[in-house]
Amino acid sequence: MLSLHKQLLRSSNFSGYTFKIASILNYSTHKRHRTSSNSPHHHHPSHRINPNKTNNQTNNLRRLFQPIDVKPLITTDKLDSTSSKDSDADIGRELTGGKTLERNALLRVITDFYRRDEIKKLAADQGLDIRLFQDAYVSFRKFCIQSTVLPVDLHIVLSDIISGSGHVTDIFPYFLRHAREMFPHLSCMEDLKKISDLRDPANWYPDARAIQRKIIFHAGPTNSGKTYHALQSYMNSDSGVYCGPLKLLASEVFYKTNAAGTKCDLVTGEERRFADPEGKPANHVACTVEMTNLTTVYDVAVIDEIQMMRDPQRGWAWTRALLGIQAKEIHLCGEASTIRLIQELMVTTGDDVEVREYKRLTKLNYQERALETFDNVKPGDCFVCFSKNDIFHITRELERRGHEVAVIYGSLPPGTKLLQAQRFNDPTDSCKIMVATDAIGMGLNLSIKRIIFYSLVKPQLNEQGEKEKDAVTTSQALQIAGRAGRFASAFPDGEVTTFRRDDLPLLKEIVSRQVETIKRAGLHPTAEQIEMFAYHLPKHSLSSLIDIFVLLSQLDDSIFFMCNVEDVKFLADIIEHVPLPLRARYTFSCAPINKKMPFVCTMFLKYARQYSRSEPTTFDWLAKQISWPFEIPNTIMDLVHLEEVFDCLDLYLWLSFRFADMFPDKELVRGIQAELDQIIHAGVQNIVKLIHRASRLEDAKDVAVTTSTTEKTAEVVAAISEETKSTNSSTRTNAPQIRSIIGLEEELDIDTTNTLTTSIPDNKIEKPQEKSTIPLTMNTHKVLHSYLNALKTQAETRGHEFNETEDLIKQLIAKGLLSQRSVDKLEKQLATFNDNDKKTSKKRETTKTMTFNNTNKKNKLK
Repeated sequence: MLSLHKQLLRSSNFSGYTFKIASILNYSTHKRHRTSSNSPHHHHPSHRINPNKTNNQTNNLRRLFQPIDVKPLITTDKLDSTSSKDSDADIGRELTGGKTLERNALLRVITDFYRRDEIKKLAADQGLDIRLFQDAYVSFRKFCIQSTVLPVDLHIVLSDIISGSGHVTDIFPYFLRHAREMFPHLSCMEDLKKISDLRDPANWYPDARAIQRKIIFHAGPTNSGKTYHALQSYMNSDSGVYCGPLKLLASEVFYKTNAAGTKCDLVTGEERRFADPEGKPANHVACTVEMTNLTTVYDVAVIDEIQMMRDPQRGWAWTRALLGIQAKEIHLCGEASTIRLIQELMVTTGDDVEVREYKRLTKLNYQERALETFDNVKPGDCFVCFSKNDIFHITRELERRGHEVAVIYGSLPPGTKLLQAQRFNDPTDSCKIMVATDAIGMGLNLSIKRIIFYSLVKPQLNEQGEKEKDAVTTSQALQIAGRAGRFASAFPDGEVTTFRRDDLPLLKEIVSRQVETIKRAGLHPTAEQIEMFAYHLPKHSLSSLIDIFVLLSQLDDSIFFMCNVEDVKFLADIIEHVPLPLRARYTFSCAPINKKMPFVCTMFLKYARQYSRSEPTTFDWLAKQISWPFEIPNTIMDLVHLEEVFDCLDLYLWLSFRFADMFPDKELVRGIQAELDQIIHAGVQNIVKLIHRASRLEDAKDVAVTTSTTEKTAEVVAAISEETKSTNSSTRTNAPQIRSIIGLEEELDIDTTNTLTTSIPDNKIEKPQEKSTIPLTMNTHKVLHSYLNALKTQAETRGHEFNETEDLIKQLIAKGLLSQRSVDKLEKQLATFNDNDKKTSKKRETTKTMTFNNTNKKNKLK
């Protein structure tokens, strides 16, 4: 038989195959040479490989990359969809002398191919693990046996191997071609691995690497003054950024810095507040750590609670800030257990590290006796528990004994937390006991005499995102216990105990342990990396892309770990069916919401649908979704629902800073959020009554809900504001004067006693869907009223004083608590909303008139 090359050269009809087959043969020869050589495979140096991850890849790649069925070629098929020649002309058989490939010989060759170890190694190099290789082999064997006509090049190679003039490994390029049809990701696997290579995150920030930075670690326990010293350097610098774990902490630094005479802006995921009334950026910024700007150069940066780098969900934000901030001097505040990790990380960046250790400023005594009964409580006590049910039980028992109680837990709005803290801290207030979750661990200044652990068991999330109940860690116990006693407060020395006698030895054992050294920092895929994955795998869902990224990612697991992405995937799955661009989909999926709140998840989906339709999410639309105006909570479930509504408003504000055109009414939303904050605070004030009322309402579900109109709601809000000023709450004569800003004076005279239903001639009642129209129209001016009162109340908790005879807006602007630009925006949005609402009302009145006339005509005809 003539050589294949000569045959192909002689056949002018198939000269196009010559280069293709030659290059494939050369490729297989090269591969065979590589396989037979004794040279070891090259691996990335000095990085540890996690064997568990390799097992996970083997188990999960098959699930993530679903195979595409490659059908055998039969005589009625086309070899090439662009060719007009029928496959009945078996060109491969012609070129090999007209011989048909025998089935048994073909099976022997393919089986021999499959059993060779060098083939499996070659397949692994191309991204085919054992299971994918098996799937591809089964499909390839089926294709070769069941096809009545094979592709020309494959037929020739198989014929040569059967006749003894070829080697079985020559099949590999054709097998790989078949596998890539089944699994399209194989053709870009190398690119995917490069994109997900996270082994050297320090080099992601070349601008930061161009600066010789000095790292100063302030290490110490709670109430040791470490953050104070770091903030002194921050306030005295020419420019600086403070990165905190919570909005409350960022807000506190914002107020303190401005009060000290250094202009400072506030940046959180939901809010931008400028010290300058005209909106000119200040040289100093206080922000939440996720919002850290890595493109601005600062003199001093402060990263608070640096031990949060170990957090399974948010740790990536601290890692990003530490590696990427462009600052000459970076102050880190946190636990001493993080020192070793920081020193190792700074070796990769080339930055100098200085450690300053601090000791607690006041005494902290662990008592020898547990509390055992609620009758033994004293002023300054704070109960710490880890579930809402425990909070409700403790609060009920304490109020039954005549104690007023302040309540703080994680899902409460920031303003409510501040007002509850103010009640507890105020020496003239009758509230002397606090019940809280570990939300008091950071972000609030509290005058606590004694911490009482009601329980030591806390639901915790591991690195896999799985919830498990376990005793609090030493670090958590010390953080919470350290809140007892505070330097320069009413209770400088602190005490710690438990409620149950059996828990006291366990608590002492926990706090006596050495705090576990933090060994690894969190990492997280960026939007750009996910976009690059989507470019190569356009048919995959966002959730699947994230899974593939995590599975293929390579990182030095001796110092880094991949943060849990289950929350992002959960939100991505919720909006998977909503048509969105990938970047917008990823941004939505990164929204900071609690997936255990059904109403919040529902609103999240509605926001995404509005965005996909290119319909702006206006205040008018939002007000109907959340049943604004709000009512004072009547049961504990009402209070929980209002907390969820508050989170929905937070989500709106978060989205408004990422999609400003599609979420345009942020000032209006911030206004009703401030009103809602006050209403939730009113509910928390009466939380025991709500608990009792809930049990009564189970047997009387038709009890009328009190305070159902916005006018009454506004009165309660105003009463709360007056209450905080320790004035007579029965009158409103001392309410701050709010200037009239939109010309809504005529609405002040509307009779608010009107019922929400309107009788029509046939004695039927108007549909309840139109219920909200009247209150929306007649109370728009109260949005601003509530907003300003809330700002004023929160400012008073920080020591600001106001003159009741002067314009409140001017005072807020002068104190840097409100910008004129915000007021102008709010006026404009309120005016637009009012105009739209009047048009809707006018249209509805026209419809009612037409209905009335039609009814009269029908009656006359009868």
